[in-house]
Amino acid sequence: MTRKDQCSICERETDQGLYLLKIYICEACESEIKDTPTDDPKYMHFVKKMAEAQKSMILS
Repeated sequence: MTRKDQCSICERETDQGLYLLKIYICEACESEIKDTPTDDPKYMHFVKKMAEAQKSMILS
């Protein structure tokens, strides 16, 4: 049985992805992040999603 995790960017469950500082990113989002130029408005979407995921890891 394969374990599925929820992507911190698109929120889909998948068994194909990676953890970056305990933040799970599916292969599709990883590829899209790598291929998105920094001046593309979509890039800021990725930055915000990663920041939200990171904040959720901080202990109160």
